[in-house]
Amino acid sequence: MRKVLIIIGKLYIGGAERIGRDIGYYADKAKYEIHYLVFNDDIGIYEEELKNVGCIIHHMPAPSEGYFQYCRDLIRLLRSEQIDVIHSHTMFSSGWAMLAGKMCGVPIRIVHSHTIRGPEKRNLVKKVYENIMRQIIIHTATDLVACGKGAGDWFYGAKFFQKRGKLIYNGIELKEFVYDEEKRKKIRTQYGVQKKVVIGHVGHLAAVKNQRFLLEIMPDILSVCPDAVLFLLGDGNDFTMLQSIIKKKHLDDCVILTGNVSNVGEFMSAMDVFVFPSLYEGMPLALVEAQKNGLPCVISGKIPDDVYLTDLIRVLPLENSEEKWVQQILGVERIDPFRYGKKMYDMGFDTASMLDKIYTLYEGQ
Repeated sequence: MRKVLIIIGKLYIGGAERIGRDIGYYADKAKYEIHYLVFNDDIGIYEEELKNVGCIIHHMPAPSEGYFQYCRDLIRLLRSEQIDVIHSHTMFSSGWAMLAGKMCGVPIRIVHSHTIRGPEKRNLVKKVYENIMRQIIIHTATDLVACGKGAGDWFYGAKFFQKRGKLIYNGIELKEFVYDEEKRKKIRTQYGVQKKVVIGHVGHLAAVKNQRFLLEIMPDILSVCPDAVLFLLGDGNDFTMLQSIIKKKHLDDCVILTGNVSNVGEFMSAMDVFVFPSLYEGMPLALVEAQKNGLPCVISGKIPDDVYLTDLIRVLPLENSEEKWVQQILGVERIDPFRYGKKMYDMGFDTASMLDKIYTLYEGQ
């Protein structure tokens, strides 16, 4: 039996966290003993269900609280548990994990990139740190994995990713996102929006996802289409701030903050258009799910073209006029939502295909 340590940082709902969760949840427990390393004492929503299927959860302070202490603690964990595989999803701090794994003789050391650099400014110290970690990762990891070409080129460098990288698309349970007319009616009746134009968004409520932009343009949308409503699915640090904007702009009757939901596919069936104005992304699962559902998608030009999987995608620069965003959002319509699923399977976006590729890496192949 191979012992695998998945370093995930946290087990809250999120794209990378969902991938990390699926690996352990679906793993053959006769072949793999799955351990998770979670930073600090936060108990995420996935933790209990992973324990219930036999996974082992370890908590320790985050690397930022002391890099050398983190490395020492990790070395102790690797040796005490006799780990065979490290699979790190924690971006640049993965360098410490790879270094510790190399020192302990862990034979399979995998780094997994899930995003690209954001728009925030980085000071010289941070740039130097990232460059050092990148070099450590390149020279100590056995496998360089990314969810998309953009995420791989940025994180490892285009030269190294082209030479050594492995592209593994984030997988989803495609059957959960098939368009369903009955589920559409159910959700729309539940929220009293049967005759409304439902604009939808799914994502962690955080600055990078740019939900604030959607609230800023909502009054303009309503001036053209008074029957429009906006569903924001997800939770996060910006929840209170977004609530405040909704109140300030008198949008209480036409913006619905659902929080985290377990039936995202049903909500997507209820939507008429999906809007995704992120400031940056790696390979966002929500856009794969929306396309599987046959939803027209209006997205920002900051999102890598890896996600342009169908003719459902409409791209607009964030710098473009709000008027053009309003026109595009209200100018699309669903047409034959069932015809997009096969392409997702063929391209390997189902969970089973993704997991097969990851478990193959665990076998050293």
